[in-house]
Amino acid sequence: MKKICRNCHFLAKEFIEENTGRSLTFSVSTEERKKAENGVINFVRERYCLKCHLGVWDEGVDPGKENRLSIVNEINRKGKCFFFPYDPGMLFKAAEELQRRQRENEQLKRSNLYTQIGLFIVALSLIINAIGSLFKC
Repeated sequence: MKKICRNCHFLAKEFIEENTGRSLTFSVSTEERKKAENGVINFVRERYCLKCHLGVWDEGVDPGKENRLSIVNEINRKGKCFFFPYDPGMLFKAAEELQRRQRENEQLKRSNLYTQIGLFIVALSLIINAIGSLFKC
C-alpha cells in the first residue's frame, strides 16, 4: 500500500458550523477514497474541508477541486507524516493508540538489537582476552 493521504486512516473531512463555530470531523469512507483514487472529489460538499486529523495539513478555506486532488494523492511528505493504513470502522483515537504502540515496539526492537550487538562485542573481547592470556603463560 502506497503511503499517500488517500490510504491513510487520518484523512478526514471537517465541517464548521456557521452559528457556533464548532467543528465536526468525520473520517473519509472507503467509497469516498475510491472516488478520490479515480480523480473524483465531489464527495467533499460545500462548507467541508479536507484535512489530516493529526494536523499535518489542512486544505484551507477555498482550495478548489484540483488542489484537493493533489492533496489527497500526495505521495511524499518527506518524513513529516503520521501515516497509518486505513481501517474502515476504526476510530481516530484507536488508530492513534495503535500507531503509538507500533512506534514503541519499533524503538524497543532497535534497542534490543543494539544491546545484542553490545553483548556480542563484549563476549568477543572476553574470548580474545582469554586466548591472549593463554598464550602469555
